[in-house]
Amino acid sequence: MAGQAVLTLGVLAGVLCSVHAQFDFNLRPIIGILSQAPSDSILEGLEDKNYTSYIAASYVKHFESAGARVVPILLNQDDVYYENLAKHLNGFVFPGGANSITNSSGYGAAGAKIYQHVLERNSKGVYLPLWGTCLGFEMITYLAAGEKNWLASCHASNKADPLTLAEGFMDSRIFTQMPDYVITYATYLNATVNFHKWCMTPENFTVSGLNDEFKLLATSFDFDGLEYVALMEHNALPIFGSQFHSEKVPFEWKNDDRHDAIPHSPQAIGVAHFFANFFATQARLNSQKFPTEKEETEALIYNYKPFFTLETSGFVQVYLFR
Repeated sequence: MAGQAVLTLGVLAGVLCSVHAQFDFNLRPIIGILSQAPSDSILEGLEDKNYTSYIAASYVKHFESAGARVVPILLNQDDVYYENLAKHLNGFVFPGGANSITNSSGYGAAGAKIYQHVLERNSKGVYLPLWGTCLGFEMITYLAAGEKNWLASCHASNKADPLTLAEGFMDSRIFTQMPDYVITYATYLNATVNFHKWCMTPENFTVSGLNDEFKLLATSFDFDGLEYVALMEHNALPIFGSQFHSEKVPFEWKNDDRHDAIPHSPQAIGVAHFFANFFATQARLNSQKFPTEKEETEALIYNYKPFFTLETSGFVQVYLFR
């Protein structure tokens, strides 16, 4: 085991040296997380309910645990706001939630603008990664399919699952960087957790044309045996999506009959940490920064405090924005 650990560290060091030789490796990555309109349950226990958007604190902790900092992305801003973020941040995250993925919601409208800016920056040679989780995954499929919804109804809320690996899964950024023991945990244990009512079936993934741009890396099955896409990544661009929630495994602790499937085993937490570390490393390959330290400081999530919402919602804590 000691020899194996030394070998792993040596390989890692070689990879990092290679990466550093090709990129301006950023040791202070900042990731923007898109906010969304809060549900009544989130606001229920608060005296002041005059908030227009929120981010679950578990997403913030997830990426902070991997050595990144977070900027909250507000809704209903002009395009200049989102364009400036695309020029100054090192990565974007579309989180899960319960909002529309279309322009009918602030989440969907902002997501569409950010997605276009991500495509534009990458087309100009700027390595700007994007990750979508659950609803965010679904929004990426919607936007990538020309704003057409190919999702199917499924029954996969409060369900922990292993991943079923797709053919050619190793031909991907994600799995070439995933240690063998993490692959074992993810594929043999109920190490991922799902909370969704809509999903992308492998058939629709193909019919929609998404398979021309994205690699289907893994699938899972809902309570009725319906197979759906659990993990994907873009063929050429640093765009990734998971239908499962890695952030919930280490950081969400609701334990009623709607949330008790969240796995908290060391193995499941190891899988979750891999995905946080993977995306933070993707963000480190982007060297953008704010024009001044003052602008950076004013944008960071440290300017806000999390609210305890576990008694009324499925989140332990949330950040709220006006």
